[in-house]
Amino acid sequence: MTSSRGERKCALMLATLAPADQRQLLAGLPAATAGRLRGLLGELRSLRLPMADLAQSLLADEVAGLTSETSLDVNQLMGLAAVLPDAWYARVLAAWGEVDRSFCVSLLERSRATSVGRELSVVASLPPRLTQALKAEAVLLAASDPRA
Repeated sequence: MTSSRGERKCALMLATLAPADQRQLLAGLPAATAGRLRGLLGELRSLRLPMADLAQSLLADEVAGLTSETSLDVNQLMGLAAVLPDAWYARVLAAWGEVDRSFCVSLLERSRATSVGRELSVVASLPPRLTQALKAEAVLLAASDPRA
């Protein structure tokens, strides 16, 4: 199979994500592209290498914060809405730049959605180290709280 450098990088990054996240992202791509990426993912899986470590060493900063150890799916992110105050939930959404924030906000009860949306407009982006710290805490919280 012939693939571009970008497709290979994408497949390597996808390989570091949880299977549900991989499926969700692939479902949003054109069929031909998704097919090529699935083929590349299969090749990577057959290598039986630690993908997060491999991606980190090969892609350096491009993969920072995107491995399954620091990734939450939409259901887990929504679970955090049940345990975090609006201001902190907005910051967690801000840290997850790879998710559709407006979609997550739309799933909230109307007054909470307004409050979180207002906070998101104030906290449009976060410094990299703060983003990493928020992600790490959110992953721990999601793992320890059954509602998250």
